[in-house]
Amino acid sequence: MPKLYVVATPIGNLNDLTSRMRDALEAADLIAAEDTRVTMKLLNHWDLKKPLIYCHRHNEEDKAPHIVERMLSENLTVALTCDAGTPGISDPGYLLVRACWEAGIPVEPICGPSAVVTALSASGFDAKEFAFYGFLPREKKFLREKLDSIRRAGVPVFVLYESPHRVVDLVEQLAEVWPECMLCVCSDLTKRYEKMYRGAAPEVLAQLQANPNVDKGEYCMAVDISMLPPMEEKAAPQITAELFLLSRILEGDDLTEAVDAAREAGYPRNELYKAKLKISEMFEE
Repeated sequence: MPKLYVVATPIGNLNDLTSRMRDALEAADLIAAEDTRVTMKLLNHWDLKKPLIYCHRHNEEDKAPHIVERMLSENLTVALTCDAGTPGISDPGYLLVRACWEAGIPVEPICGPSAVVTALSASGFDAKEFAFYGFLPREKKFLREKLDSIRRAGVPVFVLYESPHRVVDLVEQLAEVWPECMLCVCSDLTKRYEKMYRGAAPEVLAQLQANPNVDKGEYCMAVDISMLPPMEEKAAPQITAELFLLSRILEGDDLTEAVDAAREAGYPRNELYKAKLKISEMFEE
C-alpha cells in the first residue's frame, strides 16, 4: 500500500538527525524534496541512494497530482522533505499532503526540528496561546496594517521569520509601533554561530544595530505583546466593500491585496466575496 512520510530535517545541526528520519528515508521508494541538492547531503551522510524529484513552491501545485498518481499506480512509498525543518511550516509540502489525504493514502509525520517552536521555547514567553505568521509584508503601509490585524486578533505571543537584510528594519518598526513589546530574536538556531537577542523592542534594536554581522544568518523571532492594552474597536466601514476595493486598486493594490485590506478594515466576508466577484467581472469586460 502506498504511503507518505512527512520528514522533518535539521535546521542547521546534523546532530539533530534521528533514527526515525533515517528509517523513513530508507523506506522510501522516492523522495519529494524542496531542493534535491540539499536532501542529497542528508542521503550522503547516511550513505543512502534514492531517486529524488523536486517538489517546491513553484511546481507543487502541478507536481502533487502526478506524484499521487504514481504512488497509487506503482504502490510507492514517498518521503517529503524541505530544505530545513518541517515541511508545510512556511515551506512547501501541504499540497502534496492534502492530495494524499484526498486519495486515501496514509500520511505519517516524522517529527523533528522546527525553528518556530525552537525560538519560542528559548524565549521565556508564556506560550499557552501563540500564532505563527511567517514573513510579514515588506512595505511599511502593509506591514502596519498586518501589525494592527495581529493585535486585533488578541493573540498574546507570535512568531515570525525575517531575512538578514530586513531584520533591523522590522525590529525598528516594532519598536516604533509597540515599544513595550518583548522580543526574542534568534539567528542561526542550532548552528555554530547561533545568537539570541532578548528584551524590549528598543533594547533588541540597539543590540542588533551594534552587531556588524547582523546581515548574515537566518532569523526567527518570538514577539510578546501580552502587556499591551486591548485595542479599541474600529468604527464600522462608511463605504461599501466594492468602493473600498476599487479605491485600494486605484492606490496600487492588486485585487487580493485589496481584499486583505478590506478584511482587516472590518468588512464581512460575504459582502467582500460579492464585491470581489463583481470587480473581477468588471475587469474581464
